Order: sequence, then C-alpha cells, then structure tokens
Amino acid sequence: MKQRGWMIWAIIMIMLYSCNESTGSGSYPLTPPEQAICDRLHLNPGIIQALRQYSQVPVEAFHYSLGKMHSGDTVTELDPIRLLGIIFNETEDNAYELIYKLKDSLHNKGYTIFKVELTGEAGNWKHSVGIVKETDPYRILKQMATAGINYDITNDSLITIIKDLDKKYQLELIGASGDYCEFIIHRPPADWTQLAKEVYAICPDTVDQGVGSVEELARELKQNRRLYFWWD
Repeated sequence: MKQRGWMIWAIIMIMLYSCNESTGSGSYPLTPPEQAICDRLHLNPGIIQALRQYSQVPVEAFHYSLGKMHSGDTVTELDPIRLLGIIFNETEDNAYELIYKLKDSLHNKGYTIFKVELTGEAGNWKHSVGIVKETDPYRILKQMATAGINYDITNDSLITIIKDLDKKYQLELIGASGDYCEFIIHRPPADWTQLAKEVYAICPDTVDQGVGSVEELARELKQNRRLYFWWD
C-alpha cells in the first residue's frame, strides 16, 4: 500500500511540474495589470512569461506614434497606432539581446519582437521594444506605416524595396517605426560595399547623418549582419 501511495504521489507531482513547464506560470506568474492586458487584447500570456526570463521591465499595451506633442513632462501621441501586443523600454544592448534570444520562440507562438524607437534623452537613451501578434513582416511594416517621406518613399514603395532586398539577402525584421526599419541579414552578400551603396541610394541619412561614408557603412553591415534604414 505504501508503495502504491508513493507512486500516485509521484505521478501527481510529475503532472504538476509538466504543467508549470509548459505554461511558465509556476516561475513567472503575471501581475494583475499584465493579465488584464492579455485578457483585453486576447494575447498569449506566454509572451510576457518569456520576457520575464530575461527582463522585469514594466509592459504596456502596444502603442506608437511618429508625431508627438510635448508639454512639460507630458507627451501626447498624435494619431497613435495600437496593435495587438505589448511594448516596453530597454537599453540598446538589452533590446538587441532580448530580440535575439526571444525572436524564434515568440515566432512559434505567432508573435514578432522588434525595436520600435529611441526614447529618453542624451545620457539616458532607451529603446522601446514591441511584441505583436503578427509574423508577417510586411504586414507589420504596413501597420506601422513605415516610410521615407522625406525622400518620396511611400509605405507601399518601401515594402516593394524590402521584398526585393529580401530575395537577395534573406532578411528578418527586427525593427520598425514610422521612419525606421531594421533586419537581420541571413544571406550575406558577396560584396558588402555594393550592399552599402544600395542602402545609401535608398536612405542617404544612414551615411550623411550616420556613419559618415559608404565604406564605413559596409564595414558596419558586415560586422553586425544587420541592415537598417532611418530617414530623419
């Protein structure tokens, strides 16, 4: 009888452990505000539980606006974009680290993690990072209305450009806002300088207000294996 009772107890404990492992709720329970966001937006709680393995930063329902009005310490977003997901602030190094660690597992859950914009002020810069319920990079670029308006690059034309580059370099989206997008390069070019020239032709600000020369841009692209556009 004792042995039978021990076996039943062992089976129950294994079942409880397996349940906690699959949901993450045992190690990273959601706070009431986090649970409220997931309930309201019908999000998988596992996306926050996955984040909590590496960061304890506060999260909000996803919101973004390229246009902002500042009044003292108050910032009002103009025509904000609200997607099904969450957003939070991290340092630049932590933002990239989180994206690389979480992107594959979140994608398997039906979500994409990406940098959104630089926030804060000199000496205390942060990067907002979003996790949204979407895996199609072109839908994300469409929803974020990403464009290079100063260079007459509309959202539709940008998506056409990115699709062409994707065929050549196998890109993975890791950044998107109103005037910025960024991608991991999974198929390196034979000539990094040629790629840098392509980027410069599309977005001169990467050089003229960024690294300073096409040669330096080529070096940066090769070192980081990340392609980005940013129109000031």
